[in-house]
Amino acid sequence: MSSDQRDNCKSVSSECPVEDTIYGYVPNMGGNAFYAIIFGVCTLVQAYYLIRYWQKWKGYTILVLLGCLMECGGYACRMLMSKNPWDGGSTSIQFVLLMIGPSFLAAALYMTLRSLVQYFGEQYTKLPARFWTWPFVTADMLGFFTQAIGGIMASMTEKYKAVGDAGRYIMVFGVTFQAVVMAVAGILAIDFALRMRRQQGNVFRHLSKDLNTFLVSLTIIFLVIFTRCIYRIAELSDGVGGKMMRQEVEFMILDGCMITISVILLSTIHPGFYANAIHGRAEHRSKSMRLVDLESRERSYQAAPERYEPRPVSSNRYEM
Repeated sequence: MSSDQRDNCKSVSSECPVEDTIYGYVPNMGGNAFYAIIFGVCTLVQAYYLIRYWQKWKGYTILVLLGCLMECGGYACRMLMSKNPWDGGSTSIQFVLLMIGPSFLAAALYMTLRSLVQYFGEQYTKLPARFWTWPFVTADMLGFFTQAIGGIMASMTEKYKAVGDAGRYIMVFGVTFQAVVMAVAGILAIDFALRMRRQQGNVFRHLSKDLNTFLVSLTIIFLVIFTRCIYRIAELSDGVGGKMMRQEVEFMILDGCMITISVILLSTIHPGFYANAIHGRAEHRSKSMRLVDLESRERSYQAAPERYEPRPVSSNRYEM
């Protein structure tokens, strides 16, 4: 079908079959409504958290809220597409929103890394705590803008194929860059955990249940967002309107389900809940370090007593 014929298609008909749309299917109303409702509820939850934890966690919460809002908007547009797959506006908007939404969730994840490194101790990592957040957030936002620009260009594929193809390559680069940034952060986090375990034994067994829940949840969030990135790389590499993009079930599982899991966890394990547990761990670590320092000094005194033995005092000094 030519671009002129596509411009004249306003709804599915014998002249405008659904197979000729970019996705080649009518989006499932029930499935997309389900995701839209979940993301909408999580958006409201994050708005509440933003008010409650404004002083300490506003940056983190704003990022998660924006991610939830974009995902909700994206699936709302897909609901409109289920009524009319030829709705070009809804198709373009959902394409862009669902591409860039997870970037904000990943950025929020990076904002927790600096605090965790400071709480457990910078001695277990080669990377100073101040470099555990903003370099990754900055890189993630670079990937976000790249995907946004590429997404806008790729949404023009039906009318301007050359522009759409260029946008697809830009998007592939943006998602790949985001995946690489996540991989680097993951490798550094694993190295940090292994170093801490080698020096302190299985320290995670001695953490509070709340803090362990927080750490496990962050790990799951990282894995599902990373899985979604890998899926998107493969999907876009296949081309806009390609075979993978025309499989709704794969999309609903490898994108929708993955991001839904991450958003639900981000809405149930807000750092504000665990501030006391983490702060308690920080105080415990501080006391432990002081005890280790005192024990080290005591051992050094015993190893070299001649350096610290008081000099004998002459008795003549006190004779009248």
